[in-house]
Amino acid sequence: MRDEDLLEALGSAIGPKVAGERAVVFCSHSVDAPHWRSLLAAAGTADVLVLAFDGSLLASLPSPPGTRSAAQLLADRHALLATLTTDSPLSALVDRFDPDKRAALFITDPLDPLVIGSRPRIGAKHPSWSLFEHKSVVDVLWDSIGLPRAESAVYDEPGSLWRPVPPRGAEVVSAAQSYGAEPSAGGGDIRWSSARMPSPRVEPAGRRRIRVMPMLPGVPCRLHGLVLVEATVAFIPLELLVPRRPADGTFLCAGTAPMPVAQQRGLIELTRWTGEALRGRLRYRGGFSVDGILTQNGFRPTDLNTRVTSAFEAAPPPLRVAVHASALLAREGLTGVDAAGPGLTENVHRALNDAVDLNLLTVIRRPTPLARRHVRWSDRGLEACRPDEAHGSVEVINGPRGTALRAQLSRKHLPMGVSPQESVVVALRVADELLGTGIGDLLAPPVRSGAAPTQRSGTT
Repeated sequence: MRDEDLLEALGSAIGPKVAGERAVVFCSHSVDAPHWRSLLAAAGTADVLVLAFDGSLLASLPSPPGTRSAAQLLADRHALLATLTTDSPLSALVDRFDPDKRAALFITDPLDPLVIGSRPRIGAKHPSWSLFEHKSVVDVLWDSIGLPRAESAVYDEPGSLWRPVPPRGAEVVSAAQSYGAEPSAGGGDIRWSSARMPSPRVEPAGRRRIRVMPMLPGVPCRLHGLVLVEATVAFIPLELLVPRRPADGTFLCAGTAPMPVAQQRGLIELTRWTGEALRGRLRYRGGFSVDGILTQNGFRPTDLNTRVTSAFEAAPPPLRVAVHASALLAREGLTGVDAAGPGLTENVHRALNDAVDLNLLTVIRRPTPLARRHVRWSDRGLEACRPDEAHGSVEVINGPRGTALRAQLSRKHLPMGVSPQESVVVALRVADELLGTGIGDLLAPPVRSGAAPTQRSGTT
C-alpha cells in the first residue's frame, strides 16, 4: 500500500470527529506538514494549521539556549504549549487561526502536555499509562502479564543499603527517578558500574528512588508497535545502539538498527503478545515500545515507553505521519484505524528493513564548529576520504537539543564481522579525530552469541 493511500484511509477514519471543523497539529518536523494537511483534508476538516517545532513559526518564539537533555527538551515544549492558556505569542498565533477556540488539537508523541487550554484534543493519553514508564514501577507490570525479567531491587535514596559498587566479577545497571518528577527520557538517569570500574557517585538535588539490576550480556533491543482498538500492529524489532561511557558510567544513546531477519519473527510475535497484554491489563491504546536485552535465555524487558518512539525519526515523512496519526486515532477509540493496520505494518517493515544507511545521532557536550567529513572503511577502521570514495559521513549540526553529531554509514559497506554496536564506537571515535567532538572513549555492550525464544508464563 502506498503511504499516500494510508493517509487517505486514516483521514476517512477520523472524519466523524473533525469533519467541518478546523484542526491544529503540533509535530516535530516541518517536512511532515503537507502530509498532515493531506490526511486532514481527507477527513473533511475546514482548515488546518500545522506547527512544527523546527519550522519558522515556532522557531521564532523564545527558547532556552545551549545543550538540553531529552527530558529538558520535552519539558520546554510542554511549557511552550502551556502558554496556549495565556496571553503569549503562541496563543496569539493559534487564536488568529481559530478565534472561537473550537479547533481540534493533534499533538504527536512524545509530547503529552498537561495544560493546553479549552480546545478539544484528539488522542490524549490516559494519565495512568505513564506511571509504568517509571523504572521503579514497571517490573510489577512484567510480572502481572507473565513476561520473564531480570532480578531487580528498588531502593529509596539516601539509604545505607544501597551501594554503587557490585561484587567482584559482576556488573550492575542503576536507574534513578526523582520523587515527584515525570519519567526520564533519553537514558540520562541510567548508570552502570562494576567492581573493576565503579561509577562516580552523583549526589542528587532531592530524594530519588533507584532500581538496580544486573547488566545482562546480550543485544540491547526494542520491541515496538501500536495497540489499536481491536488489534495490535507489531513492527520489526530494533537493536538499540547504546555504547557505554567508562569515564562516567553512563550510556550514550546513538540510534537503532534493524535486528537480523532470522531473529525478527519470534520477537514480532512477542511484540504482538505484549501489545495485547497492555490492552488487557491497562486498556492501553496507541504507540508503545519495550526496551530490553535479547539474552541466551530469551528477551528480558527493562523499560516501557507509552508512545511512538524516535525509531521513526529517519522514516519517510508520509509514513511517519501515518504512524503518529494511527496512535492518536487508536487512543481516541476510532475503530476505523484497525483497517489500516495491515498496510501500515507492511510499509513500516519495508522502510525499516530496507533503510540504506545506519543513522546515528548524539548530542555533543562541548562547543564544536559545524562541519562535515566523508569517511570510508579501511583496515584501520574509518578514515577521511574524498566524496566519491565515501561509505558515509560524520557531521556536526545544530539540533533541537543543541549541537549534535550526525553520522550516516552505508549499510551495504559495513565490514563483515563488525556489529552495529562496534560501528557506532568506530564512527564516534573518528568524529573525535576529524571534528573535535570530544565524545571520548566508548565500550560496546557485552554480547554473547545465541538467543533463545522468550517463554511467557502469564495470560493477557
